[in-house]
Amino acid sequence: MPSRFAGRILAHLTHDNYRPSTPDEIERQMQVSADDAEIFEAAVGILLDEDRVEIGSDDNVRLPGYGDEMEGSIKINVKGFAFVRPDRPVKEGDLFIPRGDTKDAISGDRVRCRVMRRSSSGSRDRGRGAGRSKRPGGDSVKKSVVGRVSEVLERGRTRFAGNLVCQGRNWFIEPDGRILQAPVLVRDPHAKNAKAGDKVVFELVVHPDESKVGEAAITEVLGVSGEPDVETRAVIESYGLRDGFEDVVLDEARAAAATFEHDATQIGSDREDLSERLIFTIDPPDAKDFDDAISIEYDEESGEWELGVHIADVANFVETGSEIDLEAERRGNSAYLPRLVLPMIPETLSNGVCSLQEGVPRFTKSAFINLDKRGRVMSTRLARTLIHSRKRLTYLEAQALIEGDLKLARQHTRAEPAYEDELLDALRRADKLARIIRARRLRDGMLVLGLPEFELVFDEDGRVIDAQPEDDAFTHTIIEMFMVEANEAVARTFSDLSLPLLRRVHPEPTFHDIEELREHARVVGFNLPEEPNRTDIKSLLDATRSSPASRAIHFAVLRTLTKATYSPAIIGHFALAGDHYAHFTSPIRRYPDLMVHRAIDAFLDHTENGRKVPGGKGRARLRSTLGGDSRIADEGRLLEIGRHCSDTEVAAEGAERDLRSFLVIQFLAEKHLGDELPGVVTHIRPNGGLFVSLDRYLVDGMASLSELGSSSERDDRWTQDRQSGRLVAARSGASLGLGDQVKVKIVRADPAGRQLDLAVVEIIDRAPKVEDSGPRTSPPRGGRGSDRATGRGGAWSKGKKGKGRGRRGSRG
Repeated sequence: MPSRFAGRILAHLTHDNYRPSTPDEIERQMQVSADDAEIFEAAVGILLDEDRVEIGSDDNVRLPGYGDEMEGSIKINVKGFAFVRPDRPVKEGDLFIPRGDTKDAISGDRVRCRVMRRSSSGSRDRGRGAGRSKRPGGDSVKKSVVGRVSEVLERGRTRFAGNLVCQGRNWFIEPDGRILQAPVLVRDPHAKNAKAGDKVVFELVVHPDESKVGEAAITEVLGVSGEPDVETRAVIESYGLRDGFEDVVLDEARAAAATFEHDATQIGSDREDLSERLIFTIDPPDAKDFDDAISIEYDEESGEWELGVHIADVANFVETGSEIDLEAERRGNSAYLPRLVLPMIPETLSNGVCSLQEGVPRFTKSAFINLDKRGRVMSTRLARTLIHSRKRLTYLEAQALIEGDLKLARQHTRAEPAYEDELLDALRRADKLARIIRARRLRDGMLVLGLPEFELVFDEDGRVIDAQPEDDAFTHTIIEMFMVEANEAVARTFSDLSLPLLRRVHPEPTFHDIEELREHARVVGFNLPEEPNRTDIKSLLDATRSSPASRAIHFAVLRTLTKATYSPAIIGHFALAGDHYAHFTSPIRRYPDLMVHRAIDAFLDHTENGRKVPGGKGRARLRSTLGGDSRIADEGRLLEIGRHCSDTEVAAEGAERDLRSFLVIQFLAEKHLGDELPGVVTHIRPNGGLFVSLDRYLVDGMASLSELGSSSERDDRWTQDRQSGRLVAARSGASLGLGDQVKVKIVRADPAGRQLDLAVVEIIDRAPKVEDSGPRTSPPRGGRGSDRATGRGGAWSKGKKGKGRGRRGSRG
């Protein structure tokens, strides 16, 4: 089955960190087993025959280059230029489209492009020559490849939201978001009884381009712009999120749920009964969909641990190809907006029979991980199981119980405040094991960001009235560590069998990504080597963790690191310092997890529910059998799903961030305009631009220096010192740098534009230089200190904040 490897090879070659390699080198990089070597070679041959890869004179494998034309999906920048992601992978990657050459395309459209070669003299060449050509005198002239949209093949989106305004006799809609860059004309706004100041949903009748204004037809009037509920609906429309379910999906969900009561009493050999085992959940106080539970055993004699991670068996209720499945795939994930959840599957399942509620039987898939006294994994077992969660705990409740404060625990409970001794012992064991695992991961190089998080407080109308820091209970870390272990255990299981799986991949940052971070580090006195590895970045994070510059540096690291995505490629997870990682622990809210659960079902069906996993030749037969099981999707399908779910994740995160920004800036406009608030300098641009993040609300604004100092100093000219990176006043000698604590005035707050203008009025404290541990020698990129050869996100990344605002996104 060469097709099993074709998708993996393409995914491997497509990745940004791939460097041209021979087939043998790729075989080693992909960890192809000796038993599969012939199949791998056949897959390479097929890809060559189909012109999907090519082998050069240096014997290295590359993707083919651009032809004269290409088709793909376009994404347009706010400045007018664009990139097109090809439908079929090419070695040059995304095609750059200059401003003015996008025709009437908008972001998300599928387009056909004309490919052109442009020399340094500015001329364009449609030839298919090499990347360099020779002048008559022998001088080398570098050519860049650019594109021009020749045709829009398919519209990605047709519905948008925006504010209706009247300008003279003309009516326009100012679109929300950044997909449409300019107002669009409305010929008949009164057809829907819309009036100036309304937030409306519209469809484009005429798409805008460089020479003409777009035209729109209003399809729905949401209400008065600025109202929280109206803005929420507008964000949903602007980001293309899906809300509500069709009747056929709801009917299927009810039918699936109705079978559970009977099925739960008919447990056979294909599901292990764990109903007598102590299993419990730890979640935010307002959680409704409990998708993970834990159990923990400790052998004092051997010093060994058994960690059980039990995940809602959503695949049991959502069949492949069903209406629920198709809708879940379209959504890709649940979306968590302020005050609103858009679930991936209907609440009948997500908050009902799939949710691991206290005291009721629930179907789960379990990962049993055996660890030694240093937290090193000894063995792993997967199984379909039935559990009865003994106790539903909140994070603060569980933390109080671990610390022995029963009175405080009862204040944070959302269930009956009764705690048996067995539960208290299990919590203390969980705390101990999580600390052991965390210490092991830190030794291995796991990156830990120290970024503050605040929870918004709303009034009855949905307006922000305050912000409170989120709790820092170690119980969050307990769950994070355990979920990461389970995710890795599943990924290792399929890697050991050389079977395709939809993985969560996080490549190391590239040299160009690291340049800005190196400058930021230099400002606070830390020298990063020219090609820093994970150890260097970890040293920077640790050195600045307790410094005032912490927020600025840690945000800079976050911006530097590549976004974690979904792919079948074996790339690894840079931030977690792991070679194998997949999302298994949240199938209620992430479609990739559901795909992984189906692959696990195939594995369990052929191993007597995980009890008999063969070795030797039996393992090869198992791999062959599973390779033909439709529940284990091929790499091509996984690549397609991975791209789609990576995109839906970005859309959901963007929607949450966008709405949160609106609500916070609206609050500042209504309650704090003209007020002075503390903040920290988080970014300095070479042109002198200064950004400050407000301490309490974690919103950034562009800050001016015109009000800093005495009246005679306020026209002082500020320039950036190249050596220190700080802004320095030419006359007074005052300076501002990354991490400096300042007081700023709220000059202008524009909720609709998501813009905040600030003025620095006082420098409170200058960020001290951090202690640099001295020169570090980075190992070669791709070596032991790097994930390049094997492969932000997962348990490490900031994700969904919970069913109400916990840190459930950090569960992986």
